[in-house]
Amino acid sequence: MSSHPAHYVPGCSVEYRGPTDTKGAVWAAVIRRGRNRCDQYRATVPFADGPDAAARAAVDRLNAELIPDGLGRWQVLGAALSMDGGDRYAYPVGPANLCPVLPLTASEV
Repeated sequence: MSSHPAHYVPGCSVEYRGPTDTKGAVWAAVIRRGRNRCDQYRATVPFADGPDAAARAAVDRLNAELIPDGLGRWQVLGAALSMDGGDRYAYPVGPANLCPVLPLTASEV
């Protein structure tokens, strides 16, 4: 038995952050490709733009920093997974060639 999943795709975590004294409510997204701060690609969008826009903004930031030539650009690959009923979501992200991995069900692995 392996300590890692048989199939996986990278993820983008998006979470609602309520208003503070200095700014209004936002959706904050992060893609982590390592433990260091320099391996994290973060973006926030206004609450009205929604969590899908935050995920796209984080992917856009990753693409701008890592893939400037446009080849192998990352994208949001599928629907969000609700982590707690409405305030946190996980989005599958990565290059388009990972799309065939997503339809696998547990019984097919």
